[in-house]
Amino acid sequence: MRTLWHRLLLVMLSICMLSGCVQSNVLEKLGLTIALGFDRTSKGELYITSALLNPEAQAKEKMKIVSSYGNSGKGARINSNNQLSHKIVSGQVRVVMFGEELSKEGILEIVENMARDPLFGDMIYLSVSEGTSHELLNIKNTKITNIGMFLYEMLEHHITEEWVPSCTMHDFRSDFYSAGKDPVLPMIKQREGGIEISGLAVFHDDHLVGSISPDEGYLLKLLRGRQKTKLKELRIKREKLLPYIHGENLPDSDVKVVISTLDKNARIKLISKEKLEFKVNVKLNVEVQEITDQYDFNNAEATVLLQQEISKSMAEEFNHLIQKLQRLNSDTVGFGEIYRSSVRHAELSRAKWHDMFPQAKIETDVQVNIARTGTIE
Repeated sequence: MRTLWHRLLLVMLSICMLSGCVQSNVLEKLGLTIALGFDRTSKGELYITSALLNPEAQAKEKMKIVSSYGNSGKGARINSNNQLSHKIVSGQVRVVMFGEELSKEGILEIVENMARDPLFGDMIYLSVSEGTSHELLNIKNTKITNIGMFLYEMLEHHITEEWVPSCTMHDFRSDFYSAGKDPVLPMIKQREGGIEISGLAVFHDDHLVGSISPDEGYLLKLLRGRQKTKLKELRIKREKLLPYIHGENLPDSDVKVVISTLDKNARIKLISKEKLEFKVNVKLNVEVQEITDQYDFNNAEATVLLQQEISKSMAEEFNHLIQKLQRLNSDTVGFGEIYRSSVRHAELSRAKWHDMFPQAKIETDVQVNIARTGTIE
């Protein structure tokens, strides 16, 4: 009997101790942060902007934007809390945005601090703003009532259905710590009172070194092997297709062709480790969604010619993109990973690959097959 009472006493004491260790948070008394923006001041301080669900029950606005200075992320958060009657929490952060100038200086320290904080998850989306993140998060638009969720849903859509590569904190850290690959993040800007993803920010290590356009982003995502169906417009010189064009000649010297990718296969192969030569082979099954001329698709030779011209046009675009990345010395494709996995005892480091990558010879071969034809203007 005494043993039984001892056990019951221990259980009761354990329950009391455990219940005393739990920190209770009442939802109505919290400022849930949905988006965070990081900028650097001229004095070297961090300027952090928090977009949080308005904790004030009688407030007309759903969101409240709070900005504060600090020497660290935690310090700025303390200063932000001083401006509110409610506690700011970061457990619901969906998007983190870095200002353009801060991104040029390097963002790894901030990313690593977030990675170590249990309140931030690995699946938070990272992005770069044209200009300051503070200005973008403070946008005045009656149609955007929750800037944090708007940014999250916009990124989610373009990642799953369009041309933006996955940009989670996990993706960024994985690319950074890979010896043969550099990170890439979506670049966001204001436009006529709204917001758009204007391109992709490319990094050398953790430093922003340039950007690429949405069309180039489409090609990059193809090379990274994660492209889903997406419309793409190409321009082909009219004289190259002239034998199969009917009707009057249009004043524009180019024929615009819109295609959607039905199926794709992109492979990168190391041809020579001594000369550092790569071969990129891309095969696409596409549907012609639109063409700005009356083109004779009933003629099999016309379809073959259009396939060839689309292949040439896309090969040129791939070559321009790769050459641009080499000039920026940003291997966002991952040629270094192909080299490391193909060469035994490569002992590749980020610094070593950054010395090698601009000198690499990379050839691209594109083969396009038109599986279906669509609407013709």
